[in-house]
Amino acid sequence: MYGVGELSASDGGRYAGMGNIGLALNRPGFQNTLNPAAITRMDTTCFTFDVGAAISYAHYSFLSEHSSNFAGNPNRFSLGFRVMPRWYFIAGVNPYSSVGYMIQTEEEIEGMPGSYLYSLFEGSGGLYRFYLTNTFLLGKGLSVGLNVGMVRGKITQSETQEGAVVEYESSKRAFYADLGLHYEYAPSGGGTRWAVGLVFAPSFPIAHDNTLTYTNSSTSEGVDKDYSSRRQYLPMHCGVGLSLTTERWVVEADYNYVDWSHNTSAYTSLKYENQHKVNVGAIYITHPRKPRSTEWMGGIGVSNSYINLKGGRMRYWETSLGVSFPIRYSFLSLGASWREQLNSRSELMQESRFSLNLNLTFGERISRSKLK
Repeated sequence: MYGVGELSASDGGRYAGMGNIGLALNRPGFQNTLNPAAITRMDTTCFTFDVGAAISYAHYSFLSEHSSNFAGNPNRFSLGFRVMPRWYFIAGVNPYSSVGYMIQTEEEIEGMPGSYLYSLFEGSGGLYRFYLTNTFLLGKGLSVGLNVGMVRGKITQSETQEGAVVEYESSKRAFYADLGLHYEYAPSGGGTRWAVGLVFAPSFPIAHDNTLTYTNSSTSEGVDKDYSSRRQYLPMHCGVGLSLTTERWVVEADYNYVDWSHNTSAYTSLKYENQHKVNVGAIYITHPRKPRSTEWMGGIGVSNSYINLKGGRMRYWETSLGVSFPIRYSFLSLGASWREQLNSRSELMQESRFSLNLNLTFGERISRSKLK
């Protein structure tokens, strides 16, 4: 009912503590999955590995009722290296979208003043992206990149009303691709640098294997069968980011637009909303003269939900904090984020969510003979 879910809020990597930031971020040792063109500062003397995991706690409230959900899973694995002096490559898997909602509504029963019908909508699961990244350095400060791969996963959604439960389970798969551009400019030739990043991902159709299950508390009989759903698409996505780097600071602002217009709902009470996301983040480098330094980071963001239920538009704000520690030739990073629903309509479920990302970036040295 709610498509592929909310697109991943961050790449879960070394700079997860900045939130949904990275379109113009090209840092040493950072395998950027948000912009395929921004990986040209990869260590050229080793294979670089990224592994990560995430846990989240969500709290839902509706009038005087409360519920919560806890989840944890690996969320990132990638391997990157320089193929040739101007050619960089990454292979990996990371979250593409997540479904984790609980929305309760009430409607007054026609002809029965004071009597209400309550409906509960729940969803869980998500999609993962398996990708190959190829990036080419075209000239001083200018690079382009291409991601290609598959999106796969399972989403479970249900609707409960007066003891009757209808559950939809859908295994989804689709081809995925996005294009990126990154340009960096140092006006004075010194330590201050400006960078801009652009990314575009077209919409692709999704293939489904669907199962419908119906149960009712008033009867022991149920229904379990395959069903066909409306055609769904990966949303079109485009974004732009601008960053400023000094000796101790990196500051970036990103804007992302997600177009859901190819998707339609089978329910008249629900429609899809195109999303606008604005994020601002910063990194503080504690020892800029060292080759590897502890980095503190933070970010804030605002966005709207891709779900519009009975005219109720939901908006969110998010704040993130994190730190990255160098350990020999590796980085251990920890990022925490808090997301809060902004709308105050009492007939919609209110949501708040806390997430914690743990990431390890490490390298395997390549012998000099392999580099020739």
